[in-house]
Amino acid sequence: MLVALTETPMHEISDNELFNLVKAGKEAAFSTLVNRYQELLFMEAYRTLQREDEAHDAVQEVFVWLWLKKGSVQIQSSLRNYLYGAIRNHCLNIIRAHNKTRKRKQQYTYIKDTLVNPTDLENKELGRQLRHAINNIAPASRAVFEMQYLEGISQKEIAIRRGIGLQTVKNQVLTALKELRISLRKA
Repeated sequence: MLVALTETPMHEISDNELFNLVKAGKEAAFSTLVNRYQELLFMEAYRTLQREDEAHDAVQEVFVWLWLKKGSVQIQSSLRNYLYGAIRNHCLNIIRAHNKTRKRKQQYTYIKDTLVNPTDLENKELGRQLRHAINNIAPASRAVFEMQYLEGISQKEIAIRRGIGLQTVKNQVLTALKELRISLRKA
């Protein structure tokens, strides 16, 4: 059946037939699929992200993902709805990642400013309490915490330097932050 479909011009093939060709690894079919849906997906991505460059990147990432996973993708509704859902979910993941990064930067800035720039009496006392609280954190968690928040090293780099898993680094940072909050509440 695939042979007969390839004789029909790609732009005339239905979405279901087109996606079956994509699943079979036909690059021309994938190119047609991209041309058919790129603009629609871009408009949705731009509506969600409000940045043209990020919207273009998001669309490309969804198409790359689709090509890489073409053999395992199961479309229950229409191809159009599937792609629309994929771009919407991908954009929401991008927004979540931005929010997480922004929150981490705010925490880092707060801690760094408190430790490095205690200019008035109140900040000096807070800095002293913070240093005391940091010194009470378990050694492994404290080392990872200081590398991330005081030295500005990424969690991925910390994992490499310490020879531990990225999830271990994340867990140690969370543990350190919990211990820090508890200690500062007591102060």
